[in-house]
Amino acid sequence: MVWNLSMCWLYAITKYRYVPSLDEILLAINDAARMGFRYMELEGVGPQLYTVAKNKSIIKKRCEENEIKMINFVPVLPDIMSLNIGKRRKALKDFKIGCELGSFFETDMIQIDTFHLPIYLKPVYDISEEFRYAYNAPKLRVDPKFDFWEYFNNVLIPSISECNDMAKDHSLKLCIEPRTWENVPNVWALELVMREVDSKNLGAILDTAHLAAQKMEIVQCIEMLGKRIFYVHASDSDFLTEDHLEIGKGSIDWVSMLKALKKHRYQGYIGIDVGGRAEMRGKLDVMYINSKRYLEELMPKVAKMSVWEPHKENEENC
Repeated sequence: MVWNLSMCWLYAITKYRYVPSLDEILLAINDAARMGFRYMELEGVGPQLYTVAKNKSIIKKRCEENEIKMINFVPVLPDIMSLNIGKRRKALKDFKIGCELGSFFETDMIQIDTFHLPIYLKPVYDISEEFRYAYNAPKLRVDPKFDFWEYFNNVLIPSISECNDMAKDHSLKLCIEPRTWENVPNVWALELVMREVDSKNLGAILDTAHLAAQKMEIVQCIEMLGKRIFYVHASDSDFLTEDHLEIGKGSIDWVSMLKALKKHRYQGYIGIDVGGRAEMRGKLDVMYINSKRYLEELMPKVAKMSVWEPHKENEENC
């Protein structure tokens, strides 16, 4: 089985800045086409969501000119998990705008992030600052009044459920990406959320680097999620940090991963999700082109393999 490859928005964040301007959004679409991609994703971060909404026709026209299809839209709205009901309602209203944009761009899905507990002294991923990975454990305060399960039942699950209903109303699937340090950091936490929401419209983004950083073996994650995987973010990892490395330059067993996706008849896209560090900017295009080529060469080989067929090390299969 050979999957369509997409360019993840981490490319634009790394090459340009966090958060990209309208001109930089348009340049990123050009970049995707230049590197041979036909599919990509787009984010609307906080107030930038309104910029995307205001200029949606310009963005769509640029996609059409480059024969690029948007497959995933990501409204990045931290207040969606806020204890403050006023802030939360405003963020949920903005998420509806995100759904309208997803529908306008004819994406297959819309993404929700789960952000951080309200007892963090400082959010790990702060949309008001330059994007960077967190290499040190965040600090949390001990709040005598905070009850985790009350927060889980009264904030996190209702917010996700409401977003899921809005997504369904716009004929979009809702996907959650487990990310390090967030309320839903791994597959186990996502499983709990999925059981509570209980909707086939809710699925997972399998982000290889975020899961590997938490010592979660990728094949195990695929076995756990199965057909509930809606999208894959692919980058390599050393299983030590959350760095999103060029595919083939880390320790992920890509043959086994692709075989596991094949076993579960995965039908979605695989997004190249490399970058996130300023020092990668100068060679970012090469990393994306190499990663794309790596998977393009490996996928047909895996397609011919039996799921049970043993394999040698990845580099011997490429």
